[in-house]
Amino acid sequence: MKTLLLTLFSVLIIQYSQAQNINDNKVSFDYIQLPLIKVRDTYKTYETRVEHAYLESNKDSLTMQELRKQRYETEFSNYKKNRDAIQTSYYNRLADWENKVNNGILSADGKPLPKPTAPLYPKAPDYLNVSQVQLNSDLPAESATNGINIQGFKKGLGGSILTINVQAIRNIKIIEKKSGSGKSTKYTYKCEYQLPVMVKFETPTDGVIFQEVILQGIQSYAMKSYKNQYEHKIYMLNNKALFYRELESSARKKAILATNEYLNNQLGYVRKSRRTEIYSVKKFKQYDYSDVTVAYSKTIAALNLVGKDKDHSSAKEKLELALDQWKQIMQESNDYDKKARINDKISGVIHCNIAEIEFWLNNFDKANTSVNLAINSGVLKARSHAKYVQSFYNNSRSRWNVHY
Repeated sequence: MKTLLLTLFSVLIIQYSQAQNINDNKVSFDYIQLPLIKVRDTYKTYETRVEHAYLESNKDSLTMQELRKQRYETEFSNYKKNRDAIQTSYYNRLADWENKVNNGILSADGKPLPKPTAPLYPKAPDYLNVSQVQLNSDLPAESATNGINIQGFKKGLGGSILTINVQAIRNIKIIEKKSGSGKSTKYTYKCEYQLPVMVKFETPTDGVIFQEVILQGIQSYAMKSYKNQYEHKIYMLNNKALFYRELESSARKKAILATNEYLNNQLGYVRKSRRTEIYSVKKFKQYDYSDVTVAYSKTIAALNLVGKDKDHSSAKEKLELALDQWKQIMQESNDYDKKARINDKISGVIHCNIAEIEFWLNNFDKANTSVNLAINSGVLKARSHAKYVQSFYNNSRSRWNVHY
């Protein structure tokens, strides 16, 4: 059995050594991601206005504080009246008792008159910490406006209006996690919270293009770790106000960054870097793959021009030259002969190369056809690559359809 396995292994090694090997060339190039929403070129200037919804939260908190204070004062007034009435009645009984004692009056058994027992007093109402309400601090408008930069637009008056309404931080919850034991015991803390932001973009002719409340999900803020939970309790006891301010500052900065990213995804012409693979073939036996090398070089040269403009027109001529080169090579494709110069393995990855070129030529249906050919080629490398790029191709195509 052992001899058989060694023989099979040797056969596989020989077959592999005799098969053409693919060069996986990782390449990077820039491109401009089109936005999901189209804005007329005449309104590519925008003014940012900041609204402060958190101020309403402050008003609500102050109103609740005042209501609690009024309720406490009413309850305390009623308590005081009741307590004073009981106290007055008790003092009257004490006065009567002391007068009788001073006049030498004794009880029926000849003993001194007993002093009246002190009454039970009602419990005073809780103060409810009405003076410790936590208010949201002021957010300078420039903190938001300086953090927003929609690529492909410019800031100024007389064009579109972007409104950002920062809401109050809410649903604050501290999460404790214990790890280790003994000397290795560690308590890690994080704070969960929500800080929604309303964004609205409008133009003079089209009105409100979109309006949405974003960042409604739970966010996380990292806190200090301690060797025991009581150090954390001491910190929170003595630094509650400071902790809240640091949390609020961090949360707002994070929210502005996320808002900027969201706006650029919706409206901006964002320059991005794409990293993918363009395949070539290693030298193999008597076969000459110089045409594959030429096609690969032409493809790289073309892709490096893709980011020069939004519609990839600067790269069009070179992309077409590279595509023609690959198509000439594919005329030799022979999926049934493993030893063919352009066998199924090579054909599969060339389909991936062609798909990438067709995509940047904006021939999306043809790119999709090449993707499907790669997936159905039976070549693992080609199938994996094609499935991986599908989501990028589909997302980019939907953006393209908005503008062209």
